[in-house]
Amino acid sequence: MRIAIYDLDNTLTRRATFTPFLIFAARRIALWRLALLPVWVAMMIAYRAGLYDRTTLKTGGMKLMVGKVGIATLQDVGREFADRRVADDGLMPATLALLEEDRRQGARIAIATAAFEFYAAAFAKHLDIDTVIGTRWDGRSIVGGNCYGETKLARVRAWAAEQNHQLEDAEFRFVSDSFADAPLLDLAYEPIFISASSRKREKAKARGWRIISAD
Repeated sequence: MRIAIYDLDNTLTRRATFTPFLIFAARRIALWRLALLPVWVAMMIAYRAGLYDRTTLKTGGMKLMVGKVGIATLQDVGREFADRRVADDGLMPATLALLEEDRRQGARIAIATAAFEFYAAAFAKHLDIDTVIGTRWDGRSIVGGNCYGETKLARVRAWAAEQNHQLEDAEFRFVSDSFADAPLLDLAYEPIFISASSRKREKAKARGWRIISAD
């Protein structure tokens, strides 16, 4: 069984999606929230300083820039956001070539991302990918943890088990730009690391991962 799993931000997309989504959603839902952007920037600086974790940061970002909005509305805004990004040449050509290769070989394809599922699913639809394993939002909080690092590995394992597959027994390709995905990259039969940074590419090469330049 061939399984191919892709990260979203900076892997299938050329750039990260969360902050751009927050800005896009604020414009569509509550324009006045754009005045709070300096607060969001301060929150990101505090996160980088180690004052809180990613789950706290993302939860705070949603509450600050989006507010209490139903999932149906978020899905609608997410589709518009993805449509705009894709139309604006927002997908990564090198990764799209891998995706077509996986399709030709009959792979079971999924996206596994820390991005919220309500908009990651819209990118997946553009790419004709049915399965999205992402961070879940219930309108107030993140459910089941941020889909990142070891949590992403656990979520991918659970998905594979539902399909009656074990990742260790599969011809498993995993593609990502992030060292946070090292648990999945190290597990994969074919780990692929994509980056425009020569320093990161050298570090990934030292771990035995296949390297693709995002230049």
